[in-house]
Amino acid sequence: MRKLEDMKGLLIRAPGRYGDVIKALGGTATPTPMIEVYESIAKGVNDAVFGPYETLKTFKFAEVAKYTTVCWQIGCETVFYVAMNKDTWKKLPPDIQAIFTEVSGIYREKYALMWNSIDFEGLEFAKAKGVEFIELSPEEAARWKTAANAATDGYVKEVGGKGYKEDEVREWIKFLRERTDYWTKKQIEWRIASPTGPKEMRPESILK
Repeated sequence: MRKLEDMKGLLIRAPGRYGDVIKALGGTATPTPMIEVYESIAKGVNDAVFGPYETLKTFKFAEVAKYTTVCWQIGCETVFYVAMNKDTWKKLPPDIQAIFTEVSGIYREKYALMWNSIDFEGLEFAKAKGVEFIELSPEEAARWKTAANAATDGYVKEVGGKGYKEDEVREWIKFLRERTDYWTKKQIEWRIASPTGPKEMRPESILK
């Protein structure tokens, strides 16, 4: 898919919020279980799947999907976190809290590097299978981002109807986007290459 119009009529595996993005782009989202996606694409039930590079290898999607549109400007992102009940946290002595904080920081870094690493594996696996990677032009990426805003607006209204002010929800989104920009710049500064994202963080740029 090189243009936004190419999305029209496509059946794309994208559940939940991901599905909202696909709908905003003009496609039709399906909630196919991940374990069934390979067969669904092979048989033409689904035209595509919205997901990260690593699935090209871990789920062998590169064997049945011969094209990958690189659309990092709109996702796909999944949030993982480890949470603790706040009252339980308050009951812990300061020295134990300090240990949790330190270990959580180590875990966060290792976890991020792990996902980055397996995305490279997915990319290389796909290249070996002859998958063609299609990069969006800056102008086309801007069109996709504009279209995807409909999904964001829908989220704001939905959450806003559950007791939160819409302005408050938009502030959450603004904060997340600012942090994404911040850490992207840090990654480039620290010369940590990624298989996707801005050109400045790709291996061909980082390793110059």
